[in-house]
Amino acid sequence: MSILKPWIAALLVLLIPVASWSAGPKEEAATHYDKAVDHNKKRQLAKARSELIEAVLLDLEENKYHQALFINYISTREGPKGIVFYEKLVREHPKSPVAHYWLGRLYLDRQTLDKAAAEFTETSRLAPDDDHAYVALGHTYWRMGEDEKALAAYREADRLSPDIGPVHGGMGNVYFHQKNYERAEKEFLKAIELGSDTTEFRYNLGVIYEKTHRIGKAIEQWKTILEDDPNEIQARERLANVYFQGGQYQAASEEYSMLSRLQPLSADVFLSLGESLILWASKTEDPSDVAHIRNSAVQAFQQTLEIDPKNEKARAYLEKLHAPESPQKN
Repeated sequence: MSILKPWIAALLVLLIPVASWSAGPKEEAATHYDKAVDHNKKRQLAKARSELIEAVLLDLEENKYHQALFINYISTREGPKGIVFYEKLVREHPKSPVAHYWLGRLYLDRQTLDKAAAEFTETSRLAPDDDHAYVALGHTYWRMGEDEKALAAYREADRLSPDIGPVHGGMGNVYFHQKNYERAEKEFLKAIELGSDTTEFRYNLGVIYEKTHRIGKAIEQWKTILEDDPNEIQARERLANVYFQGGQYQAASEEYSMLSRLQPLSADVFLSLGESLILWASKTEDPSDVAHIRNSAVQAFQQTLEIDPKNEKARAYLEKLHAPESPQKN
């Protein structure tokens, strides 16, 4: 017995072929499903939903029909209607693990976490040898801040199916939250090895490397994130900070400059940019380069004051930079 393996990121809706739990009028259900696929290609989503509902009712335990119906409800932002449908389905078929599972998924999408946890728990009771309810239960407890319950669910999923990337990543998140960095590192690396190369896992892995003084490895993780998404702010902030703390002021300036474009209303970013530029200038030999860098620092501090007129630190920097006897470099 198998339920679709959920994906930890976003809506957990990665399409994966799955086996059905039980037999039913499969041919008729398959016909409705094929019609739904055709309607979906034409963006006739209401018609597609009607066909998918028929397919679900005819073959209750075929997960691909539920998955497609779930995606339809979510993509049309009609999750509440989906909940109404599945609540009725569960009342009519209380012993169907698949019905409980997909109701739980809809609750999870709506952030109704306590109800989602209850449905996934019931799914695991009805289908104790299936790992997917435990995966979803782990994700739900993690969002609820129930670390130990999340770990217990992830461990059971791992016992049933040892090579699920999001499970190892989920355990990594829990251990990371508990500051058990050694175990968290191991789980994040395993998750990435298994193909769960998510921003969250790599970011946290980079933080672990930073906290354990392996700065080169931390930089490598955050750079990998930024190669995939140059607009990822948290990774760029971490990268800028470690460059600054490590005395790599030119590199820090470049990162803060990028951040200033991503966060144009952040006084802190412009202040950090100005400070990085000042320190870069202090280590630069060519007078013309020094003048150019210091001019950029002036602009950064001026922008800081435009955003935050009470920022005394930026004002003090500007006064020093505009002073006639202000040295060009240390």
